[in-house]
Amino acid sequence: MIEHTRPSVPPNHPVRAVLHQLTDRAMKQLDLRDEETIGYVANLLTDFIHCENLYRLRDDSGRRLEYVCDILEQASQEISPNLRRECYRYLGDWTLFNLGLFPEQLTYGRRTVSPSYYAQQGRRSYSIVAEMENPEATAVFHKLAEDFQRCVGGLHWIKLYINDPFYRYMFREFQVT
Repeated sequence: MIEHTRPSVPPNHPVRAVLHQLTDRAMKQLDLRDEETIGYVANLLTDFIHCENLYRLRDDSGRRLEYVCDILEQASQEISPNLRRECYRYLGDWTLFNLGLFPEQLTYGRRTVSPSYYAQQGRRSYSIVAEMENPEATAVFHKLAEDFQRCVGGLHWIKLYINDPFYRYMFREFQVT
């Protein structure tokens, strides 16, 4: 089940502008100039500022799902096409975020996972969402599936900026922790 009560960053909050500008620069560095994709990735970063949004998929007992195989199982069990689409969309977002900003967690300790497996599942999930989505929204998910690796590279670039002392200062000033 996907939790729908997600805290969000207000539309006029300065962190939205900062993350959108960073995403725009990162993607254009990699020659990805599609505004719709850039906006989607920037909104993804903004949504995942809150940990509740990063782990919002839960099983029937309320335990948060943290593994790709568990998320895939949950998606396959959903009867409603809307919930199934949301599970696959979440999986695409989650794998993109983790590969882009925290790839080291995939090969840490007992939870070693192949980054190529993550990328494959992320691309596949976005492709599934594109097939299930209405025609107006399909294009962005096709682009995310096609440009998945470049989006991961853009998030790596953003990570370098976020770790820069200037941006750390700005995030403290805007109370983003």
